[in-house]
Amino acid sequence: MPRSIALIDVNNFYVSCERVFNPSLEGKPMVVLSNNDGCAIARSNEAKALGVKMGEPWFKLKYLARRHGIIAYSSNYALYADMSNRVMEILRGFSPQQEVYSIDECFLDLTGFARHDLTDYGLEIRSRIKQWVGLPVCVGIGASKTLAKLANHIAKKNPEFNGVCDSNAMTEQEWNAWLARIEVGEVWGIGRKLAPQLNAMGIQSVLDLKRADTSTIRSRFSVVLEKTIRELNGTSASTSKKRHLQTTDREFQKLRHADHGPAKPCGIRHPLHEPCRREAAPTTVLCRLRPRLHPYQSVQTG
Repeated sequence: MPRSIALIDVNNFYVSCERVFNPSLEGKPMVVLSNNDGCAIARSNEAKALGVKMGEPWFKLKYLARRHGIIAYSSNYALYADMSNRVMEILRGFSPQQEVYSIDECFLDLTGFARHDLTDYGLEIRSRIKQWVGLPVCVGIGASKTLAKLANHIAKKNPEFNGVCDSNAMTEQEWNAWLARIEVGEVWGIGRKLAPQLNAMGIQSVLDLKRADTSTIRSRFSVVLEKTIRELNGTSASTSKKRHLQTTDREFQKLRHADHGPAKPCGIRHPLHEPCRREAAPTTVLCRLRPRLHPYQSVQTG
């Protein structure tokens, strides 16, 4: 039985955090700016549709902001860290094996949760985080972390998945058809630097990379890229040399109730919400009572 690794990723994390405390921002093009309001480090889907690129300097966006009323917020890292902690605490209740990858991404090992339909389980994860914290997430499930990343990418880009894509639930033909549509640069760890070199070898899509000869890739690039190909084929590189301990869903429920009792909501009922329960000292919620709009926000209606 293949492993089931889930990647949970908050959509447009910084922007989504701002929208929790100011729902009027929903559906409007907006960006969150870096330190000293230098460049765009988070963009709403509406801003992406207008052509705003990640890392684009704010001064280059003046005309676009005036024309389309793009709302710009100064970054509030204390708020984002607090919201991230809340999300990770909720996710801890869905699996005993959790790996926090970044401020808005987390891996869960769901191997052994045989009693659950994992697509339904992913929908439950989405629903709970949205209800308890107010943030939208997508869930990708695969036999390796690389496949979970790609499944998450598919879930985000294709509304028919309703935010959850389980690659293990597809036939090989169905999954390969999806991989054929994705550019190789979207693979975790490839990026802009390696993609042109792979393209020159005739490797254009993720499916092409999956089918590439591992020995050739290793000799021309590195063992890291070879491991990526193995992950694309369902072999988890992180566990190839050590035994992986599985916890079944039944065992996990016993452990969770014995340790903490039934999971409880974080309790966001109002922008001035109370801090959620933690193992250590309570967290102070740092929220913005009066949102700090960028000076160029004054032109949003023009």
